[in-house]
Amino acid sequence: MNKYLKGYLIGKAIEITVAGTAVMVARHKGLIDAEMRPTFKEDAFAENQKRAKRKRLAR
Repeated sequence: MNKYLKGYLIGKAIEITVAGTAVMVARHKGLIDAEMRPTFKEDAFAENQKRAKRKRLAR
């Protein structure tokens, strides 16, 4: 195997390992849920709905 190709593949393997570790840490800390969605979006969505409702009532 070409040494450059081997180095590229090793680099990709390390990159995937680091990304997987980052996801595991984020799940453990509760930053993302099991479906890989950030947990803060639900709160932000509810806040946007409340803000829009207030704007409509203010008109």
